[in-house]
Amino acid sequence: MLEIISNNIAATVATIGLCIYFFGTAVVFILNPVKSAEKYSMKPKDEAGVTEIRVYYGGISFALGLFLALLAFLFGKPFYSLVGGLIFSNTVFFTRLAFTFVDKGWKCSYTKLALPAEGAFIVALWICFIIAVVVEGAIA
Repeated sequence: MLEIISNNIAATVATIGLCIYFFGTAVVFILNPVKSAEKYSMKPKDEAGVTEIRVYYGGISFALGLFLALLAFLFGKPFYSLVGGLIFSNTVFFTRLAFTFVDKGWKCSYTKLALPAEGAFIVALWICFIIAVVVEGAIA
């Protein structure tokens, strides 16, 4: 395991960052779904809505973090974990960017936070990807 990590430092660092993000999101939404959802400009209509927030923001975030952690640290594929994280993060960012125009959500405080934060996160992931490929020879 140490050899895999030492040969894939950039992908390992990226995977740890992704896991912290996903596990942190999961905990926040599972423990306090209504307050957390309101920060995302969402409000559940009834109790089933609270459950949906827990499932889709908490449960799926936990599953993504667990998947990336297992892929990197149990199966020894941190580069694949980084690629998976890039696919997810870029999809979320560019979907948000496109639909911010469609839905005219530029004035919302959450959008003003989410777009720059997600943009910076994917830039960091792409830097890790480039280091993994160019410096560490992840695709050889």
